[in-house]
Amino acid sequence: MTVTLPPRTAGAPVVALVGNPNAGKTTLFNALTGLRAKTANHPGTTVEYRSGIAFVGASTVEILDLPGLYSLDTASPEEHLARGVLHGELPGVGRPEAIVLIVDATNLERGLGLASLVLELELPVVIALNMMDVTERDGIRIDITELAKQIGCPVVPMAARTGQGVPELRTAIAEMTAHHARRAPRPATVCD
Repeated sequence: MTVTLPPRTAGAPVVALVGNPNAGKTTLFNALTGLRAKTANHPGTTVEYRSGIAFVGASTVEILDLPGLYSLDTASPEEHLARGVLHGELPGVGRPEAIVLIVDATNLERGLGLASLVLELELPVVIALNMMDVTERDGIRIDITELAKQIGCPVVPMAARTGQGVPELRTAIAEMTAHHARRAPRPATVCD
């Protein structure tokens, strides 16, 4: 598999967007960065990732929009790419400082299966619980406080399509990456 790397932003903390296909990753990427990326959502169409800058608090972060996946096993090219980025195994790409896991609130069980794998990476994680507008419309109630307690990381309810919750997510990202300015940047890990 050939991976074309987007230009990197020197010094900015890197935050990876991870989630199942059709969970709203690219919509959230666009909302955070102001870009207009488009994605086709069928297997094999997004075996690359996008990079953009987002303003969070008084600083900037680099956002990586990784391909949609169901697992971190390397069964598909999409999973292989995402796993390589998350483990810092791709040449020219350092390991991200933090992860935003986008979970479709209308399909919570499937998204939380991926969450258990992402949390094992031992990086700061915030869950962006997307499509809350749909769950509210359908009368589905999710106890955000209890969900965050059970998972062990912050959960931000949102609707990326409308912008609901995006400011709160920016705040959560700023809190996760605040330590970055106080430590030396990590060099990119290069695999053989």
